[in-house]
Amino acid sequence: MNSDPKPNPIERLTYSVEESAIALGVSKPTIYRLIVREILRPLPGIRHKRIPCDQVRRFAAGEDLHGLN
Repeated sequence: MNSDPKPNPIERLTYSVEESAIALGVSKPTIYRLIVREILRPLPGIRHKRIPCDQVRRFAAGEDLHGLN
């Protein structure tokens, strides 16, 4: 019998383009358009686009993301 407690799940820091689209209720092409317009900014240097979860949440809340670095 294993008495070890379950490890805490690792907090998600990024979403894929598909996950971002699902979270926002839009299509994948819409996410790509938001990336081209620099409203959402994926992490640099990664083969597959990964968008920080906080950006997706802030965009959904209507915050202006153009000031992001």
